[in-house]
Amino acid sequence: MNPEVNDYVVVKITQVMQYGAYAELEEFPGWKGFIHISEVAPHWVKNIRSHVKEGQIRVAKVLRVYPDKKSVDLSLKRVSNAMAKRKMEAVRRAKRGKHLMELAAKISGRDPSEIIPLIEEEYGDLFEVFEQAALHGEKALEKIPEEWRAAILSVANKYIEVPRKKVMGEVEAVVPGPRGAQLLRKAFEEAKGLVKGVEVSVYTSGAPKYIVELVAHDYKVAEGELKKYCDKVVERIEKYGGRALWRRLKA
Repeated sequence: MNPEVNDYVVVKITQVMQYGAYAELEEFPGWKGFIHISEVAPHWVKNIRSHVKEGQIRVAKVLRVYPDKKSVDLSLKRVSNAMAKRKMEAVRRAKRGKHLMELAAKISGRDPSEIIPLIEEEYGDLFEVFEQAALHGEKALEKIPEEWRAAILSVANKYIEVPRKKVMGEVEAVVPGPRGAQLLRKAFEEAKGLVKGVEVSVYTSGAPKYIVELVAHDYKVAEGELKKYCDKVVERIEKYGGRALWRRLKA
């Protein structure tokens, strides 16, 4: 596979000259690139060494390709900060995904080439399958052959840190009568069956107020599930003849 015009590539600056800089393409072994001084920055460059230095790792855009020479012309000025960040993250994910796949292959005793095309087709990249396994467990691996599932799950659980986002709410509730406390507990427990992929904790801050803490891997998911949970608690308490309302708290 060769670089193509308009590709964004990660390069290592190897030599800086007065008129431009030479670089190696990190993702394409054996390929070299040249960045003319006019493509270094969006403004006039007086001293090129103020913008590029030997050893730097940068993201560049491919302007022209010379396959017979395994060489390309590159631009730094045509790469936005946002694009550079996205490209570097993609490369980081690819490297980490490859390493995790090698670990899974050692555990399973199988050749990773037999599973990589399937993973890339179904999950987009290698790292994604491990990330999904860490977040959702074996159910995220339904499209993966059974002989690979245990190995991928084992590596994911050991090496992928699952992000934890916490949101909080306060429920103020009263259920009159001798069974009031029991019905309150029942309402909170029943609401847990409605929310998915989250951890829910409830504790009193002094009756009739109860704090709900909900933890998920994604902030938007946590927010949505908190509303779903607290709405359900209010609904159940009102069904039991009580009164309830809730509000969002800062975590």
